Amino acid sequence: MSNKPEISIVMPVYNRQQYVKGAIESILNQTFTNFEFIIVNDGSTDSTLEILQSYKDDRIVILDNDKNRGIVYSRNRGLKAARGNFVGMFDSDDIALPNKFEIQHKFLIENPEFGMVGAWVKWIDQNGKLLKNKWKLPKSSKYISAIMLFRNYFVQSTILIKKEAIPEEGYSTGFDIVEDSKMWFDVSQKYKVANIQQYLVNYRVHSGNISDMGEKHLANSKKLYKYIFKTMDIEPTEEELDIHYLIKNNKPITNYNQLIEIEKWLLKIFEANLKTKNYDQYILQKVIFNRWTKVCYKAKKIGFKAATKYLNSPLFKYIF
Repeated sequence: MSNKPEISIVMPVYNRQQYVKGAIESILNQTFTNFEFIIVNDGSTDSTLEILQSYKDDRIVILDNDKNRGIVYSRNRGLKAARGNFVGMFDSDDIALPNKFEIQHKFLIENPEFGMVGAWVKWIDQNGKLLKNKWKLPKSSKYISAIMLFRNYFVQSTILIKKEAIPEEGYSTGFDIVEDSKMWFDVSQKYKVANIQQYLVNYRVHSGNISDMGEKHLANSKKLYKYIFKTMDIEPTEEELDIHYLIKNNKPITNYNQLIEIEKWLLKIFEANLKTKNYDQYILQKVIFNRWTKVCYKAKKIGFKAATKYLNSPLFKYIF
């Protein structure tokens, strides 16, 4: 391809012979056609590379790693090769709806203050059948940077980002499994970001793409939150990081002392922002109060004490 494309779509792939055709064809059949499709084969040992080479579309660029080098290396290799003004991230087992890039490109052109946009997703199983689960991300753009203190608010395959908004290092080495969350956080600190309020991707759920929730995931998640809170001049202790995880996960809270520690931690974040002014204080208050409400609901088995703590907390009074 000699002419510069408007969008570079980057897709790493490793041993995805069962799903990669669906992903490729969903990209090639986009209504927006001015793109290059950079596929990084990360040392696949099945028939993935042969499948990639079977496509003759001149928009496809295949980069073949000499061995399996991992997701961060492969994503960054694709980013370095990208020539477009915008970059679309994609995973090799997902399906893009036909108008995905047309809708997102139009949004970023018409809203130049935004650096990145995602979308909603529906889940599909390994056979492509729609599941009941959906990720609907309805919060308006003004809340997203504050929400990113607590959770990732974007799905990898939905992303379209301005080339200039991508951090210089790309995806950060050493943050495997949460490398995308770190990049989206960094982008949200410098640019407005949003999710298109439409389902534009079918996210495939199967045994091979379930995130490793073991020690490595936990360690790198804590590393990420240390990085995030350092931007607010907070150096969280190991105990505070554990408390942050209690806020983040969906497990019930059955210990009243944990509720007290969560309240202290949320107040610490709130008070830190009074000094650093990283976030609009009222927006951060609303995001923190939303977390507090969910936490107290998770503590409903504690009963009356949890309800009393909820209503008497300074976090409640800040809002009302």
